[in-house]
Amino acid sequence: MTRMKTLTALSFGAALLASAALAQGKPDILIGHIGINSGPAGTYGRTQFVMVQLAAEDINKAGGINGSMVKVETADSEFNPAKASLRLRELQSKGAIGIVGPMSGGEWETAAPLANQIKMPAITVNASKPGITVRPWTLRLGPTDAVMAVGGVEAMMKKFPNAKRAAIMADVRQASGVSAVEIQQEAAKKLGLTIVEVLEFSTATTDVSPLAIKVKNLNVDFILVNAVIPQALALAKEFVVQGVTTPVLANSFIWPGGWVGAVGDAGKTWYTWGWLTNTKIDDGNQALYDTVSPRYVVGATKDPTNGPPNVANAANAYDAVLLIASILKRKGVDGATPPEKAREALKDGFMETTQFSGLLNHKISPEGDSVQKVRLLQPDLANKVWKFAD
Repeated sequence: MTRMKTLTALSFGAALLASAALAQGKPDILIGHIGINSGPAGTYGRTQFVMVQLAAEDINKAGGINGSMVKVETADSEFNPAKASLRLRELQSKGAIGIVGPMSGGEWETAAPLANQIKMPAITVNASKPGITVRPWTLRLGPTDAVMAVGGVEAMMKKFPNAKRAAIMADVRQASGVSAVEIQQEAAKKLGLTIVEVLEFSTATTDVSPLAIKVKNLNVDFILVNAVIPQALALAKEFVVQGVTTPVLANSFIWPGGWVGAVGDAGKTWYTWGWLTNTKIDDGNQALYDTVSPRYVVGATKDPTNGPPNVANAANAYDAVLLIASILKRKGVDGATPPEKAREALKDGFMETTQFSGLLNHKISPEGDSVQKVRLLQPDLANKVWKFAD
């Protein structure tokens, strides 16, 4: 099997520019996007779709894919695994060649086996529960909690080297939250950190005051929180009410979306993990990022309900579209290629890809997951964005 060579986004654009003259008259290539576009976590999908569209625009400006323009259609999973799978089938029936999404661990755990069953190529860039990417038809262009949670705990221990005791608070309704608990416990043990208690809650929890009171009484050195934006925001506010000043390391659920813009001073003791800010990218193409990030900020702020935009792992969504396009380009696929044949070519490209460079540099593991370096982030409260804390 021929291994796919690393293809930077800039060289990819230059290669496509040569095919610009062929773009007239060929059918479009449809790429689907399954996002959480409504409800309390709606900023996740809406802002990610802005980045997916930017990638399609950049590909089309460079001539498209073998003369065909890229068209993107988004579908709302509503943060529901069953609906995410339904959207996968719907986008396939509309002729989509590949899918970016779905987003959550629970959705991906359900959708990845289905994608293999119906032979529909899909790339998630958000789901973090380990072991749920199913080859050969799916790929995860982002690290698992086995990488992120361990890296996050290690970074937090460097920030607070005298820490000895910690507590874990976890949303047990989310697959990623459940898996993170075990990983964090293992990481803590290796680092000499004692986990004194695990406090469980669900995504539907509205009154978090009992949790805040209990964790305050534990007298730990820092708190590990695994929660989606609404619960993490509620916890931050309630910690202020209850006088909890303990440093908090939250999982990357709060990195994208509007949490950092909405938390205010309640976020001053909170941290999360990631690999970029709105202006700096770690292990990636800074020059390309400088052209993409400002456009993303403009696009994301067109919807005022999104709050102050943070690029976060939306950058991986940009790269997912570029990866799909680069594989189809290399395989000679265009809009006239029968969908089943185009999907088969994309699936083969997934299996051939061991590394890829777009905004970020990705190394793909044999399990089909990207491996990326994790950095500690903290809120820049004045500007309502994240900044590197390490």
